[in-house]
Amino acid sequence: MSNNVVAIILAAGQSTRMKSKRSKILHPICGRPIIKYIEDLVQSVLVRRIIMVIGYQAETIQRELSKSSIEFVDQKEQLGTAHAVLQTRKKLSDFSGIILVLNGDTPLLMFEEIAQLIRYHNEKKAEATILSSDLPDSFGYGRIIRDQKNLVLGIVEEKDATEEQRKIKEINTGTYCFNSWTLYDTLEKINNKNANREYYLTDIIGILRDKGKSVHALKAADFRTALGINTRVDLAEANNIMRQRILRHLMLEGVSIIDPSNTYVDYGVTIGQDTIIEPGSSIKGASTLGEECYIGPFSQIIDSTLEDKVCIEGGCFISKVNLTTGKKVPAFKHIK
Repeated sequence: MSNNVVAIILAAGQSTRMKSKRSKILHPICGRPIIKYIEDLVQSVLVRRIIMVIGYQAETIQRELSKSSIEFVDQKEQLGTAHAVLQTRKKLSDFSGIILVLNGDTPLLMFEEIAQLIRYHNEKKAEATILSSDLPDSFGYGRIIRDQKNLVLGIVEEKDATEEQRKIKEINTGTYCFNSWTLYDTLEKINNKNANREYYLTDIIGILRDKGKSVHALKAADFRTALGINTRVDLAEANNIMRQRILRHLMLEGVSIIDPSNTYVDYGVTIGQDTIIEPGSSIKGASTLGEECYIGPFSQIIDSTLEDKVCIEGGCFISKVNLTTGKKVPAFKHIK
């Protein structure tokens, strides 16, 4: 894929609906901060640069990502998503190419969706392309407005939508491709005449359409992957989806997981072939399990290394240890 793409990650919001003292992008999913999934995602599509717009808990976010290649821009006043993107203009004044804009709270997005979005944007020679999705319950999301020919006319936010528009199921996921010069020129024309008195990035779509510019929307195949995390309920649902992805990958690699609905494995844990994991087990942190191990029911393993053919009976707690090949641990044993 061409690397003439720069990613802008929007992460300045206060996460009020999460009801937390820390930024929602720092909450963990399967043992890993939400924002790390976004960072890996944009790196996987070979973007030239990653710029993150921060505001709330800016210093904490920068510390968490201190070893990354992300560049930071501070949005001192949270005046809306259009205002947030505009803060990056100086950093990208000489850039000519595609700008990928996405939110920092969408950890379930996958490489295939972003790669397809960029390809579609190029194929259509579009000025702007939206990643949309058909949502069974579209309450709270901006709706994609289309004309009788199915062409995108604009995006209307929930608070500004009419009753008829609120019936629309196709929603804006908050992920876009823009041509760089078009983006920044149009941002200057956005006003805050709306219910929230904010400068909406979504307004750029209507402005471009009024000018006769090419605007398109590509629907995500699975609406769940494109949704952001706003509440603890969303966080739990995202944890479950990511956990099932991790377990599916392990099973396809030769690990026997007896009950995937009742097994918990953190992101980054490695497990060898022919290892068996019984229900109720939890494997967390920087853990590595070798081949042909047995993990009994309701066992917990944290930051530990198990070499080949280690047998852990049920109800064990194993933390920060190295168990050598063939080691057997009796039931209900605690080893730290």
